[in-house]
Amino acid sequence: MRWAGALRKTFFYSLPYMLSLTTLGLLFGGVVAYAVNSSTFRLEQVRILNIGSLTPEQSFQFSELRQGENLIQLDLVNVQQVIKRRHPEFKEVKVRRVLPDLVEILLKRRTPVAQIAYSRFVQVDKDLVVLPGSAASPFRNLTILEGSPLPRRGLAVGATVDDPLTQRTMRLMEVIKRSNILRKHVLTKIDIADPRNVTLIVDGAIEIRIGNSHFAERLKILDQTLKNQELNPAKVKYIDLRFDDVVVGMK
Repeated sequence: MRWAGALRKTFFYSLPYMLSLTTLGLLFGGVVAYAVNSSTFRLEQVRILNIGSLTPEQSFQFSELRQGENLIQLDLVNVQQVIKRRHPEFKEVKVRRVLPDLVEILLKRRTPVAQIAYSRFVQVDKDLVVLPGSAASPFRNLTILEGSPLPRRGLAVGATVDDPLTQRTMRLMEVIKRSNILRKHVLTKIDIADPRNVTLIVDGAIEIRIGNSHFAERLKILDQTLKNQELNPAKVKYIDLRFDDVVVGMK
């Protein structure tokens, strides 16, 4: 009988908490039901940041959202995935609801860091993702990667250049820029047409023959060579780093 008395005592002590939880549950359910069925939380605006000025119609079309749909029930993750799938030129897409009637979309574009010479010049980011826009002539201030084979998937925007040599060349370019070896020069082009003899073109005229291996050591030698006070870059035709001793060819 003791356990029966203890059970009754526990029940009476816990009854207020149970009633409170039930009341809160009913209240929450009522709020959700109101939000889902109320016209207050109908989507009326889509605000897209970092893309320029869009009309309301263009904003809805870009996001594939429909005016009047319920903002509470909106699947924000799905909206994000739809935009990324249709617009791979954006590296990041963040979607948030702003009650009572607004969806805000923050976009971060991929940044072009190089251009690849095919039949046209195609801009790519550091992940070798093809970006919108191509040109018959080179883009200014972007290193040219020449000799890369055409990707199997083609050059559609959002496709990734998956050629191993091109990927390796991109890493080489990043190392060169981070190391600041060419701080007083411009890396105009990296030619990988001959995989056994990767060639850098500096300042549009100087040919740097770097081979296909020992890049780190050869870049250090290049740095020392370019620092040589007796070397006049204007008279240099090529610098060959493939041998034990640096070979400098003059014009």
